Amino acid sequence: MIERETWAEVILDYRSLPFEGVEREIDVRIPNTQMALAIIGPRRAGKTYLMRQIIEKLRSEGVPEEKVVYVNLEDPRLVGASLEDLMTLLEVLREMGGEKLHLFLDEVQAVDGWERFVRYLLDMGNMVFVSGSSSKLLSKEIATQLRGRSVSVRVFPFSFGEFLKARGFAVKRYLSSAEKVELRILLREYLEWGGYPEVVLNPHMRIEVLRGILDLAIYRDIVERWGVRNVSALRLLLKILARSSHLTLTKAYSTMKSLGVSIGKGTLADYLEYLSDAFILHRLPPYVKSYKKAELLGFKPYLVDNGLLRITGVKDRGRLLENLVMVELLRRGFEPGEDLFYVPGDDWEVDFLAGDELIQVSYELHTLNRERELKALVSASERIGAERLTVITFADRERVELRGKKIDVVPLQDWLLR
Repeated sequence: MIERETWAEVILDYRSLPFEGVEREIDVRIPNTQMALAIIGPRRAGKTYLMRQIIEKLRSEGVPEEKVVYVNLEDPRLVGASLEDLMTLLEVLREMGGEKLHLFLDEVQAVDGWERFVRYLLDMGNMVFVSGSSSKLLSKEIATQLRGRSVSVRVFPFSFGEFLKARGFAVKRYLSSAEKVELRILLREYLEWGGYPEVVLNPHMRIEVLRGILDLAIYRDIVERWGVRNVSALRLLLKILARSSHLTLTKAYSTMKSLGVSIGKGTLADYLEYLSDAFILHRLPPYVKSYKKAELLGFKPYLVDNGLLRITGVKDRGRLLENLVMVELLRRGFEPGEDLFYVPGDDWEVDFLAGDELIQVSYELHTLNRERELKALVSASERIGAERLTVITFADRERVELRGKKIDVVPLQDWLLR
């Protein structure tokens, strides 16, 4: 049981914390009606900072300090907190002068029954903001207890624009030759090491930081939450995913078996779900009509940040570039299996179908791959009718026409910053 004095201490401690950092370029629309705002995303991507950013905005708009409350439910002083303890929290807030609150509950999944508490808060006329590192946990409970009473905002590691801001580089329409060189160097760093805020702000110790992030995500969001026993198999699966361009459950099972790892197919399927639930893994399905064919073709696996690819041993720039584009498409709101796919062909493949745009990713276009990459786009366009054709690369911008189709070749930095 959490004592009233402990709740008061936690509230006041967080209220006095200084606010500093890189402002996130995330469009957050606060509901005008009694709806909760759910901020979801992977560990250490900046959910807490976004909450603090919203708090500062509310304060600048004149909301009194005592009406804005932030609580991290993974605070060591709150271990074992229950629904009853949350009701005690509310009593303490009322004693401190809080009515019609703006209540921010960080890592809310730490308390069983949180969704009933949030619904009660909403019914009492409060505004509620929750965050969590589990997609299914939040969606399941929101669907059952808060249906129609919530909206979600996804948080990813820094975009390239946020990365540049953190490094003090001002994006302008016109750049000097020295600035262009600096931008290129920063782009390569972002490609190879990703955008986790702590990694960007601590480049001298990024490997240690990335290992810590991965360990935290695996142990707290997967091992502890789901009771995983075979941690070594889980880690091996993550390495297989990081190094695979395509994968099926059967192929993953065969690979594990060939490496001498004993694990059932059902358990392996669970591990894939756990990695997805923790926002570490994103699976891209093929754009085909047949469910059976989709199962045979399998999914393309991507990790939520290129830094995680690097610490699992991936150095291939083509793989890193494709992963970077995938995460940026997710950041822009595309949803795998709904409006985001890869397009397989007989002897070709297009990396992404994002809405009505076909996107091919190639680190560079040269005599050995140029014709193949461009023909794949045209063939996919002729098959499915999409007319917006794009190649994302490190090459210079150009416009190509092939078989009556116009193709835009776009430099990576231009595409990321548009």
